[in-house]
Amino acid sequence: MLYLCLTLSIVVGMAFAARFFATKTRLVEKTIEETIARKLASSPLQVELVRLREENGVMRNLLIDMVENESSLADATQMSEAEKTRAMEARTHRRRELFGEAIAALQKPGGGQDATFKFPTERA
Repeated sequence: MLYLCLTLSIVVGMAFAARFFATKTRLVEKTIEETIARKLASSPLQVELVRLREENGVMRNLLIDMVENESSLADATQMSEAEKTRAMEARTHRRRELFGEAIAALQKPGGGQDATFKFPTERA
């Protein structure tokens, strides 16, 4: 009986020791991950990544606007010639606006790869 109690107490003690060290290991790993995240937050690579994500979102929205603009006339089936002409002029005007926004986004300092791109002049 003495050996049984001794064995049981050793097993329980080992279980508590294992839990203690597992908890301590988890806390150390969490501290290490927080330190790495803090160092990366101030890293120039992380700052560049955030900037690129922002520019990606801007260009994505511009592309969505361009697609919506090009498909806007496809929805209108029954139109008179005057309405069709006005819709085509509005679509052309919006297309120019969107291209202007895209060029401005590309020419921002630090934005885009080729900031020397110049939009061709319009013909009258």
